[in-house]
Amino acid sequence: MKKIFLLLIILTISARLSIASDTTIVRIHDHTDMTWYGNYDEWGVLPDSTKEYRKVYMHYTMGCPSSGCAPYDYTTKVEVRHRTGEVDSTLENSPTYTVNGNIIDSIYFSYNPIYTYSWDSVNNSLDSSIYNSLTILLFNDPNEPNLATDTLNVFQSNINIFHFDSIGNITDSTFIYADTSITLDYYTWYSYSDVIENYELARVITPYGGNIPSSYSFTQTFDVTDFIQILRDSVEIRCHYSGWGNGWSATLDFEFIEGIPARKVVSLENIYSGTYNYTSSSDFENNKLVPKKFLVSPNAEQAMIRMTTTGHGFDNNIYAAEFKPIDYYVYIDGTLRDTEYNWNPDCGENPIYPHYETSSSYIHTWILDRANWCPGLKAKTFDHEITPYINSGDSLEIDINFQAYSWNGTQTPSYIIECQLFQYNMPNFNTSAEIVDIIKPSIKDEWSRKNPICGKPLIKIRNYGKNPLVSLEIVYNVVGGDIHTYNWTGNLSFMETEEIELPNLSNWSGSKNSFEVFLKNPNGQVDEYPDNNAMLSEFEIVPEYPETFVLWLGTNNGVVNSVTMESETKWDIYDINGNAIYTSGVLYANTQYKDTLTLNPGCYTFIVEDTDEDGLSYGYNSDGSGMVRFREIGASWIKVFDPDFGSNIIHQFTVGGSQNQITSLNNDWQIFPNPTDNKIIISGNTEDISTIIINDNLGKQLFSREFQSGNILESIDLSDFQNGVYFIKIINSNNFITKKIVKQ
Repeated sequence: MKKIFLLLIILTISARLSIASDTTIVRIHDHTDMTWYGNYDEWGVLPDSTKEYRKVYMHYTMGCPSSGCAPYDYTTKVEVRHRTGEVDSTLENSPTYTVNGNIIDSIYFSYNPIYTYSWDSVNNSLDSSIYNSLTILLFNDPNEPNLATDTLNVFQSNINIFHFDSIGNITDSTFIYADTSITLDYYTWYSYSDVIENYELARVITPYGGNIPSSYSFTQTFDVTDFIQILRDSVEIRCHYSGWGNGWSATLDFEFIEGIPARKVVSLENIYSGTYNYTSSSDFENNKLVPKKFLVSPNAEQAMIRMTTTGHGFDNNIYAAEFKPIDYYVYIDGTLRDTEYNWNPDCGENPIYPHYETSSSYIHTWILDRANWCPGLKAKTFDHEITPYINSGDSLEIDINFQAYSWNGTQTPSYIIECQLFQYNMPNFNTSAEIVDIIKPSIKDEWSRKNPICGKPLIKIRNYGKNPLVSLEIVYNVVGGDIHTYNWTGNLSFMETEEIELPNLSNWSGSKNSFEVFLKNPNGQVDEYPDNNAMLSEFEIVPEYPETFVLWLGTNNGVVNSVTMESETKWDIYDINGNAIYTSGVLYANTQYKDTLTLNPGCYTFIVEDTDEDGLSYGYNSDGSGMVRFREIGASWIKVFDPDFGSNIIHQFTVGGSQNQITSLNNDWQIFPNPTDNKIIISGNTEDISTIIINDNLGKQLFSREFQSGNILESIDLSDFQNGVYFIKIINSNNFITKKIVKQ
């Protein structure tokens, strides 16, 4: 068993803070190298049932193993191997003996050596050798049928020994009889084993490309709160890797936040679990996803079906199942209750951007939409509330059907399906709201494509109470800065979520680069459970550009109209209120444009869109390459955008320092080398006593050192740190700056 990290954190967890809640972090799988197809199992100790937890998150960090990352998109899964407490038995047959490790019906042997003779035609002489020596293991204890009780070293008998004359001719033979013989028999007995049920906690498809750096690391977060019953005490966690050669590493950090859940889980059961080939619709529905009956617990008041399914395989006439968009249908007791579109339409906005497909030996397909997954990202999970259709103590039939289609070709479509039934008590609260996430501003990997920002924040809320949530007061600000209030109205049912774009901040001044949100007065009432009403998110400052600079844009030959040669690409620049300040208008293929832009001080959003969602440089078509860059007049490039951007570029920046009102240390501090193998050097200048702090990607402080004012040149040894991503904070009495480093 690898070492287990167990700590109590009151403040920030991975740039997400749920204020006033004690949090326990446990790491199971610490950079586990998954270098070949198979399962990688590890035990860990999670909190027991003496405390209640309102949220359980699993942070899955995927990185490169020591052998380097695999170049193809493979499926990885994280499962908890739950011991159900039930015992299964298997009827076994054990032999009463083995001969040289083999099972033989009968054997004749002698205890003394038996010599056989042969003629050596080279030397014209007679040779002799001992005939087959045998090792016989005897199993004579019926109570321990697999325990050897004796060993016989003997020689095979019942054979003919040949005699030769002086010139090598066979003249006679002698039959050598055995001293004894034994005949095979079997013991019949039962073996007993624990019944283990695997439950999938996460599914992530690996990134795609032949140029993935060894320092690659990407963290995705999964809400596994409803699995709390089986995430207790000692648990076995399995990481499964479906690839071959090289591979990936897996690090899992379980985050337990104390408090009261929205509803308590009564039971959970697998409905479907596995990989199912789609040979035909009839076979799939009648032999694979067959209807299943379940008992509704007498204590259950609510129920939900959770479904995660990804399609794989495309070497057939309709590119199923990977590139075949279809619906699936949820039937309860024979009646259709829900329909879901099993498709991810946003692969072109993958936050792992730019991707790593720079080698011509790897096909560039990262932007292509797929059956509920994109390279490098987690599979979508769909929740289907079925509370209106259950009766406590009664039975329930669940049937998932897939939209029918026919195919022909060499590769059978397949679906990886994990589907669970959760049963719950009644909600613990009537009127309550929860802050689920701060999407913008954020430094989380999952939201990296949407950040940094200087414009409108984006948050995600959930109705945490039984009553519909129709109004909410949202208070937000930069820590130490001006307070802003937004009154939201809508209609969210219990456990339903919504993303809310908040009005612009009046300014980004504050005491540090942290954004905070507070939820108040759901439905005009006091929140019954305020513990989940607040959250913090650290953020990075957007770049600042001069008031006048030049936009260079070169289109490729991708067109929306082959007659007019109108390009697939266009661009716009918007001010903080969403007004278009500059727009490209119609651009034409294979043309280079240079536009001089002059902007007043403020926050701006630069957007480049490609109607074919394949950017300006994409290796899986014949469109060629283009470019997008900002250049300072009479000077060098100030921003170079990767042309392999998929659907769009959304880039926010300031002119005139409107966001730099945030009180911060001089951003000229240098940290090098980055990435690093062992040591880093920090160079900068401060007018006050300051502190260097190094945190891991979960907010755990690993290093702290204070230094005096003046010119600073500090060398820090990281040789004892695990490979991964770390955040360096430089703080004095009034100032604050954060920088990211990678140890590899």
